[in-house]
Amino acid sequence: MSPFTPGKLLQLRASLSAHPDQEVLRTYFKGTSGSPLCSAVLVTLHRKWSAHAPYRLTSLGITTYTRGSSTTSTGVPPTAGPHAENILRELWCLHLVIRPFAHLDSTASGLAPFHFGHTVYVSPAEALDMLSAIWHQPIDEQHPKQGFRPIVYMSFGDNDSLGKMRRPAFDFDPATVDTTVATLDAQIIPQQAKITRHADASLDYLLLQFQVPVFHQENAGNAAVYAAVAAVLSALRVDLYASAKNAAAKPGRSGQSSGKEAGEVVQGLMDWPTPAPPWGVDVYCWRCGSGEHGFGECEMEEEEEGEGEVGCGKCRVSNQQWRRENAGTHVEGLCSFR
Repeated sequence: MSPFTPGKLLQLRASLSAHPDQEVLRTYFKGTSGSPLCSAVLVTLHRKWSAHAPYRLTSLGITTYTRGSSTTSTGVPPTAGPHAENILRELWCLHLVIRPFAHLDSTASGLAPFHFGHTVYVSPAEALDMLSAIWHQPIDEQHPKQGFRPIVYMSFGDNDSLGKMRRPAFDFDPATVDTTVATLDAQIIPQQAKITRHADASLDYLLLQFQVPVFHQENAGNAAVYAAVAAVLSALRVDLYASAKNAAAKPGRSGQSSGKEAGEVVQGLMDWPTPAPPWGVDVYCWRCGSGEHGFGECEMEEEEEGEGEVGCGKCRVSNQQWRRENAGTHVEGLCSFR
């Protein structure tokens, strides 16, 4: 394989931009070892922002899939399996919570749980370092002149455009990274695959078409996984569901997917072991800043202030209701508005 020089990456990006998102994703999974995408990494990124201005990035959901890791010795991709199980099991699923802003997402009971792997707590700088590492993966670590793997970047709906608008708050735009050769929208792919007529269908609705239940979509990590699942099942619908009795490839227990329900496959992803990333910490309390326990185990006591409530004094007396409601999730020294 010739090296992936900056010029070759630009050429590949220009070539892929002429094709619909569904076609690009299907080609990525179905192409042989001679395909220019055979060494590419599919990255799904979902950003979650605080609900109120000034907007802060509170968490990131990431999935990565390396096409080369699942190609057979003959250069032909393996079968996708029922409901793309063989592909989906190769996803590396991550949930990054941004430590300084975690309390902005928190309720009295904490954050919504992540179901597909590890949650780690990172600083904004650590999050940017991790994204840079994901977007700059050597094709051959022993031969760096081979260049970096191309990145096929996928988001859902307006999540990418919001990231561009709020770039001053978190300076990462995948479209500007030289290794990004395609930018896909997981919300558009089901429409192109004729799963739905709607270009703005929600994740809940799209996954309902495959009979996949959705849990805690408000968690950025879960949202990234569900977006990847919806896109993969849609792009490969003919391969997964077509049969003599189902020429229209209607999703369900049909064709290659006749042996089990899609919900079973996604449940298997939840139960599948996922390695933790080498960034951040596994335990963090955004209420008091401790790395020894989580928010739910915090037993911090403050000196009595006013009514003796524990939390941020500034937020407790704010004229903004949402800040008053959020005051108990953090001490004043950890307030993002100090």
